[in-house]
Amino acid sequence: MFKPLSSAYSGQVAGFMERCQGLTSMSKRDFYLMFIAAWEASFKEETILKAFEATGVLPLNPEVILKKFHTSQPTQGSSSNSDSSALSASNWKITEGLLQQVVKNRDDPQAQKLSKAFHSISVQKMLLEQETQGLKEALIHERRRRKRGKPRQAKAQATQARREARAEVRIVREKEKAKKAAEKASRAAACRTQQQLQNALKATQKGNKMRPKAATKATQKKLEFGEASGAAAGQEPSQSRHGRAIKLPAKYR
Repeated sequence: MFKPLSSAYSGQVAGFMERCQGLTSMSKRDFYLMFIAAWEASFKEETILKAFEATGVLPLNPEVILKKFHTSQPTQGSSSNSDSSALSASNWKITEGLLQQVVKNRDDPQAQKLSKAFHSISVQKMLLEQETQGLKEALIHERRRRKRGKPRQAKAQATQARREARAEVRIVREKEKAKKAAEKASRAAACRTQQQLQNALKATQKGNKMRPKAATKATQKKLEFGEASGAAAGQEPSQSRHGRAIKLPAKYR
């Protein structure tokens, strides 16, 4: 049963290679189409019944297997007297018939050359037609393959576009994040500068408040020193410790 399948599949593969002229490779789709055609051609009811009969399974016949172990005398087959013509082109036959009708003497060298020329032209025409048909089928096969490949290419392009869009969104987010970080750092620097200015202003104001007290203390010390020196010299002080003018009564003058 499997020998007809193998033969049919080999025929399908040979036909495929002949049609495609070896220009295209065989894909999984082509394998399935060729295999299913070989399966349907080989696994028929008639073939299955013949296989069972040849092995003696149905109807039961053990002699079918046993006689293979018996020695048998080889028989010579009768020779076939039928002439097989290698030429199967109907056009060439028609041309040959017309030539026979026109040329009466078949032994004429010119007639033989003409017959060979017709034969060569007919064979070349058949080969060219077969090659052209194979090239056409190869082109059709390649177009179908490219057409099947277009959705994959479109899907790949869509995937690439989505990746690029996600990358652009990521870049925009990173830029916004960096911008926010820069603004935050700028605000922090401005706050630090303002705090430093406020601290400097407070220190200046505090220093200005301390200066009058220091001047008052220095003045008091001078006055005390002046009173002491005036008392020592017998002179009356003209100012008090607090810097006020002293007016002595007339009786003390």
